[in-house]
Amino acid sequence: MSDSDHGLTTARRRASRARAAWLLAAPLIVLFALGCGYWLGRQQVPRAPALPLLGSAPAFTGFRNQLGQVVNSAQFAGQVQVVTFLDPYCTNDCPLVALHLVALENDLRLAQLQQHVRLVAFNVDPWHTGPAQTAAFMREYGWNPDDTRWQFLSAAPAATRHVVRQGYHVDYEQVSLAAEAAADARAKARGDYVPQPQVANALAAQARPDFDVVHNDMLVLVGPHGHVRWLSGDADSVGDVHLLNLIRGLLQPR
Repeated sequence: MSDSDHGLTTARRRASRARAAWLLAAPLIVLFALGCGYWLGRQQVPRAPALPLLGSAPAFTGFRNQLGQVVNSAQFAGQVQVVTFLDPYCTNDCPLVALHLVALENDLRLAQLQQHVRLVAFNVDPWHTGPAQTAAFMREYGWNPDDTRWQFLSAAPAATRHVVRQGYHVDYEQVSLAAEAAADARAKARGDYVPQPQVANALAAQARPDFDVVHNDMLVLVGPHGHVRWLSGDADSVGDVHLLNLIRGLLQPR
């Protein structure tokens, strides 16, 4: 098995079970959040344990959000950042993560924490997409792009690589569909093929890209002072209640 085949197979095997569960649950997420958000906002949540300092989040300048506005990391000072890494043309994890973020924002609003938290997504397809595509992606999955509590940030490939790969240590790679199909065929021949559930993405259906962007399914919490405090390698399967409790803990004075 080639290194590239092994990387694709390992990543797919890890994510397959979580994706399948999300495909069944995704239509209920927002409705569930609306139903229980009132309760969540008024319960006395146990004090979350202190999270470790895992290093400083990378500083950046010159990224553009979904409205084309220039965004710098200094603008998030004093707020908790929920950081993800998304591809606007993705038909696997990214739409599920987007639904997750919409539900989380509803919980934050009902818990009266929305002014202290920002959702930050970095665009891992800097070669083909920018603000127009990130805005369309957000709209597709239930977010008004004019609401900048979620910032979907794009930059040139070099700047993106510096922040995402070197700063957050999140790997991503553009792979042609032909190469991906060949890798799948070899995996089937070996008997270790992991089928990937597909999620509807109208933007991808319209653009019909001949490539995929393979990337880590990471979710990171950055504290109000700019330190990485918590991370998960399965962004599409982190429970909203657990995430809300972690955010509360980061906002509590110690």
